[in-house]
Amino acid sequence: MTFSGQVGVVLLSSTLFCAAANASECNFSFNHDLIVSDSVLELQEQGKTLYRFEDGELVIDGKVQDLDGDQRRALSQFQQAYYRQMPATMELVDEALRMAGVALDTISVQLQEMGIDAASLQGMMDAIAESVNQKVAREDGSYRVVSGDFDQFGDQFDQQFEQQLEQAITQSMGSLMMTLGAEMMNGDSGSFEQKMEEFGQRMERMGEEIEQQFQGQEQHFEAWAERVCTQWQQLDEMEDQLMEQVPQLQKYDQLKIEGQSLASTWF
Repeated sequence: MTFSGQVGVVLLSSTLFCAAANASECNFSFNHDLIVSDSVLELQEQGKTLYRFEDGELVIDGKVQDLDGDQRRALSQFQQAYYRQMPATMELVDEALRMAGVALDTISVQLQEMGIDAASLQGMMDAIAESVNQKVAREDGSYRVVSGDFDQFGDQFDQQFEQQLEQAITQSMGSLMMTLGAEMMNGDSGSFEQKMEEFGQRMERMGEEIEQQFQGQEQHFEAWAERVCTQWQQLDEMEDQLMEQVPQLQKYDQLKIEGQSLASTWF
């Protein structure tokens, strides 16, 4: 097993990541860019407003639409439900990143005790969390999501973690080899292969320690993710009903939700 593979075992063997990997899928996507606040719901495509609902007025392609009272109430309820869903979802994302950050910080400390400079891994989740929140939450209290951002979140995390890990390995593998060589030159028993095997075993024990650290939390997290996904499914159904009530919106279907849990696709 390669060094990076051994570090991967630590992460994948932790209960947090196992819960994410084993959860049933919740494929979640936005078909258009979204801006939502406590008073506005707006869909955009490449910077162009498709429709905007504000103060009881619906504007589609720049034209004010005639609405009756029931249609206005339905739009207002949908806009408010959308707005409430965003902070609930971001709270889940923040918690997932916090838990991942605890695991990564533990790994970083352990690697440094082995003579491997993994300081770049510390605080990485905080940086990712800040980046995600900056992209979604705005200073005026509204939320903006570009179509595809949530779809790509997991891939972006994987790429960033892999880059940071490979950087730490590249910078420190030489010193690790020198340390192992010095031990053998000084008469320490065991071949190089045995030393690496011992190293792999230590990494696996680290994974078990992280697993114990999160014991019991993975069920709570997975149940939380499923509740959030259920709320998005309900919002998707609400949107379908809205498009029946306001036919002008039918060509702007926004939500696409499949499956039962957000965990496997986002975290």
